[in-house]
Amino acid sequence: MVPLAFPLLAGPGAITAVIISLETMGLVTTVLSIVLAIAATYVTLRYSDRIYRILGRRGSLIVTRVFAVFVAAIAVQYVVEGVKVLFAL
Repeated sequence: MVPLAFPLLAGPGAITAVIISLETMGLVTTVLSIVLAIAATYVTLRYSDRIYRILGRRGSLIVTRVFAVFVAAIAVQYVVEGVKVLFAL
């Protein structure tokens, strides 16, 4: 049995985000954001059945698509920042 959620929660993307946050925002902000992310993840996973019952299938699909747009926006921002640093714009 392979735990599928572990690589998504603490995989390369999460580690990269922590490294970038540590370099740009500092230790206190990074640790606080990690603690808040852990708390939000715990609450979401703990009450996922109730959340799904409230949202329903259609609501879950809408939330999934909205968060996909957020993740894409964050990815684009990382690329833009990388290009700025690379070409010193």
